[in-house]
Amino acid sequence: MSNFQYQGENLTCENLEIDSITRDLETPFYCYSSKKIRDNINKYKNNLKNSNSKICFALKANSNIELIKIIAQQGLGADVVSMGEFQKALKAGISGKDIVFSGVGKTQKEIEFAIKNHCFQINAESLSEIKKINEIAQNLNIKQNIGIRINPDVKPETHSKITTGSIENKFGIPISEVKNLFNQSNLFENLNFNGLAFHIGSQIMKLEPFEEACKITNQLVKEIENNDFKIKTIDVGGGIGIDDDEEFQFENYFNLIDLYFAKKDRMIIFEPGRTIIGNTALLISKILYIKETEDKIFVVIDAGMNDFMRPALYGAVHDILPILKSSSIEKKTIEIVGPICETSDKFLTSDNFQNVNEGDFIAISNAGAYGSSMSSNYNIRPNIAEVLVNDKKFSIIRKRQSLEDLINQ
Repeated sequence: MSNFQYQGENLTCENLEIDSITRDLETPFYCYSSKKIRDNINKYKNNLKNSNSKICFALKANSNIELIKIIAQQGLGADVVSMGEFQKALKAGISGKDIVFSGVGKTQKEIEFAIKNHCFQINAESLSEIKKINEIAQNLNIKQNIGIRINPDVKPETHSKITTGSIENKFGIPISEVKNLFNQSNLFENLNFNGLAFHIGSQIMKLEPFEEACKITNQLVKEIENNDFKIKTIDVGGGIGIDDDEEFQFENYFNLIDLYFAKKDRMIIFEPGRTIIGNTALLISKILYIKETEDKIFVVIDAGMNDFMRPALYGAVHDILPILKSSSIEKKTIEIVGPICETSDKFLTSDNFQNVNEGDFIAISNAGAYGSSMSSNYNIRPNIAEVLVNDKKFSIIRKRQSLEDLINQ
């Protein structure tokens, strides 16, 4: 969160006091740092500058068109899981030749769109899907690159709802079946079996699960290539976590990928989402009410689980910062909650939070990933505004949805 710091008592984004934005804009709203986005991208680019690689930003993490334009301008491709995401990537300036299409449930219309728009690689997750892609490609008279997404049966230490590489999950094809698929590849005349793909989950802070997946995949690569097939791409997915207190070992991670997969004639595909956008944003909210009970103090804010779903859905913990810092600490337990009619609509419980008052503003940290992209109109609440800060200025990159438009839908 290096681009969000206190200058005196004021929390700032880059060189702009966030309090000044609240004077012009109704809360809640998302506040992004443009510099932090570029810094995060450069962490990948600097580590991969001597490698044959493609960095594809995972649009599911955040699909704001203005943010994707910044990412496109930095030379990144896109990882998409729907036709809508594919279209947004194209609109933002990303070529179809730099887009990887992932996901277990692609429709015929989506596959047709991807092939017609020169999709670099479609990651297939079942034999049925491979047959469907081949049929569509044949009808279009186009030969399409596919990657076979494998399920390495790796169980990282993360929330059960965001693990994707275990055999119990719906994702990928079991290792035991993959060699047979390559042996049958001649049956699919309109497909190039380009390579392998894996993704084992999200918010992973340790190297060991990635190394386990790499070992398993590397052994499979050797077995496939021993049968005279060429693995041209290895898609290592994403899943690296962010944490204010723990820095992921990026250099060691890239060295690990290089050790297992690097070859001059093989491309390694990375699909970062959270590590590009997660720590670039705060969710700014206003304190509506303070309700004291015998055991705790409820601080009711105007942001709800419809605006930021992760704490309610995953039990995710995000630090919360006051916009104006004080040294006075509340002696009771504070629970910061939203206005939605659900008990799960809460953001933080703390025994060490400063004294706050009704009308004060707070900032929920690390809200750039799976924040706005997972937001909804639950309780007939409008989608909130998003702003982008560049040094001392901010611009609105998504207007607050009008209640009138929402009601008329």
